[in-house]
Amino acid sequence: MGMVSRHRSACIIVTTACFLMATFAWGAVFYGHSVYMDALTRDMGWSTALVSTAILVFWIASLPGTIGVGLLIDHRGPVPVVTIGALCIGLGLIALSQVTQAWQMFAVYAILGFGYPALAAAAISPTLAPWFDRGFGVALGVALTGASFGGALVPLILVYSSARNGFEATMLVAGATVLAVLALVVVVLARLGRPEPISTASPAAPAMPAKIMLRDPLFWRIAVAAALGLGGQVGFLAHQIPIVSVLAKPGAAAATVTVVALASAVGRLVVAQASRAVPATHLAAGSYALFGVGMAVLALADSFLVIQVGCAIAGLVVGPIVLLPPILVRQAFGTAGFGRTYAMINVVMYVLAALAPWMVGMLRDLSGDYIGGLWILLLLETAAIALIVKPIPNRLINT
Repeated sequence: MGMVSRHRSACIIVTTACFLMATFAWGAVFYGHSVYMDALTRDMGWSTALVSTAILVFWIASLPGTIGVGLLIDHRGPVPVVTIGALCIGLGLIALSQVTQAWQMFAVYAILGFGYPALAAAAISPTLAPWFDRGFGVALGVALTGASFGGALVPLILVYSSARNGFEATMLVAGATVLAVLALVVVVLARLGRPEPISTASPAAPAMPAKIMLRDPLFWRIAVAAALGLGGQVGFLAHQIPIVSVLAKPGAAAATVTVVALASAVGRLVVAQASRAVPATHLAAGSYALFGVGMAVLALADSFLVIQVGCAIAGLVVGPIVLLPPILVRQAFGTAGFGRTYAMINVVMYVLAALAPWMVGMLRDLSGDYIGGLWILLLLETAAIALIVKPIPNRLINT
C-alpha cells in the first residue's frame, strides 16, 4: 500500500512539473509569437512576411529537437531534455531583447525552436506516459492546462510590461524567470527518478519497428491529420494580435490571447474526461470542426465583439488539438517506445506548423489583410476532419 501511495504522490509531482513546463512552452513561446511579431514589426519596422519567415525557421529548427526528445526521454529520462529546453528558451528570450538586425532575429528564433520541443508536448507526453497505467488522457489534460495558464497570463503580462518598461527590459526579465523556475523543475525531476512498476497488468505489446511504422497507413493518417489540425491552429495563433489589432487597441488585442487560453483550458479538461468514453477520432474531428468555425467567424468579423466570439470558439479546441495526438498515438501503437513513436508523429506535425504561419504572413503582405489566410486555415481543418473521422484500432483498454 505504501508503494502505491508513493507512486500516486510521484504522479502528482511529475504532473505538476509538466504543468510548469507547459506554462512556459506555450505562454512564452507558442502564444508569445504573436506578441513578438507585433513588437518586431512595429519597433523594428520589419514586414509581417519577414517575421513570419523567422517563425518558419523556428519550426524547422524544432525538428531535430522533436526527433531527439522522445528517444532521449525513453533512454535517459526527462532531466537532460528539460535542462536543454530551459537554457534554449530562457537564453533565447534574453537574446530576443537585443536583436537589431534580421539575421540576429533568425538566429534567436532557431535557438527558441530547437529548445521548444524539450518543454512542449513532445517532452511532456513521454515524461508522463511511464507513470500512468490508466488515466493518461486525464493526466495529460491536467499537465497541458499549464499551456492555458501560461497563454492566459504571459502574453498579457508581456504586452503591458513592454508598454510600460520597454520590450528589452521585459524580455530580459521573462528569460531570467524561465531559467529560474525551470531550474527548480529540473531539480525536482532529478530527485523523482524513474517510475517503479506497480501494475500487475499483462505486458504491453512490443514497439513496432520504425521502418514498419513508416509503411503503416494508420501512422500517416494520424500524423497528417494532426499536422493539418495543428497547422491551422499555429497559423492563427502566430498572427493573432496583428489580426485582432485591425479592430482593437494593442491591450485589447492582447486580451483576446487570454480569451483563447482560458477557453482552451475548459476545452482541454472536457476532452480529457471525454476521452475515457468517446473515441479519440471523434473528439479530434469535432475539435477541428469547431476551430474551423472560429476561423470563419474571424474572417467575417466586422466588430471587436465578433472577433472575441471567434477567438472564444477557436480557443475551446486549442487545447484538445494538442492533447489528442498523443492519445491517438498511444491508442493506436501502444505504450512501448511511446517517446520514439510520438516524436515521429511530431516531425510531420511540426513541418506543417512551420508552413502555416509563413503562408498566412505571405498572404497578408500580398493582399493587405488576413481574410484569405483565415479561409486557408479553415480548409486545413476540413482536410484534417476527412482524414481522422474514421475510427482506429484500440490497443489499450484505458488511455
